Amino acid sequence: MKFAVQVPATDSDHWLHALEQAPPGFAGYALDCPYPLPDIPVATVKALRTWGEERGWTYFIHTPVGKIKLGSLDPIVRQTSLQEVKRAIDLAAHLGARVITVHPTPCNDHERDSNPEMERLERKALSEICAGAAHHGVAIALENMPPGSVFPHRYSDFSGLLALLKEIAPLGITLDVGHANLAQISLPDMVHRLSHRIRHIHIHDNNGSADQHLPVGQGAVDWIGFMKALAQIDYEGFLELEFQGYEAQIASKRYLEGLFR
Repeated sequence: MKFAVQVPATDSDHWLHALEQAPPGFAGYALDCPYPLPDIPVATVKALRTWGEERGWTYFIHTPVGKIKLGSLDPIVRQTSLQEVKRAIDLAAHLGARVITVHPTPCNDHERDSNPEMERLERKALSEICAGAAHHGVAIALENMPPGSVFPHRYSDFSGLLALLKEIAPLGITLDVGHANLAQISLPDMVHRLSHRIRHIHIHDNNGSADQHLPVGQGAVDWIGFMKALAQIDYEGFLELEFQGYEAQIASKRYLEGLFR
């Protein structure tokens, strides 16, 4: 079982410094992209890749939540979002990153249930970026979102995600455990249903009423059932700990490793 943590910097100018301060003992580090994604100096990209190769690190790229709107009805916003993801793909290719996590298109209250045109545009854009990413050996993974947020319901109850997976073969899932718990989704069942389409996993706990991003064991997530399901599908990807505090990260890592074994 492999574990990753977030790099505590959303500004690409500070990624190297943040990595120097990041907790040791992890094989993966997730980089949150600023918006818009700037031209990152060649020296910075080279240093990141060199560190990754020398230290055996795997990088993950997260596009900014709520900023990327691949299904926007505004063609300018949609095209800008598409270009941002393509820039993230180029960055991932240069860093040797495996997975880019993207988020569904946020919407207005009156659009929460269904907007066929937004769904069509999002499918088209996702198909395009998946094809481009595959050319660079990078996987695109869509994240499930918490209920009651600015995202359509279909991305918290998994119906929309499952439909997209059926239609877009290269598309993967970043399974966010905390978000699924808020949606009262059976994690073992969802792990088995998603199976080989899970590209990455976000780990954090909550009490079922708010997106608290707590360390493992401080909320109501069924960690035993979840880890058992991962073992049953032979999951070989990373678990990214999406909460802060080195001691809590190490304790959670050890606990989950024990469950997996």
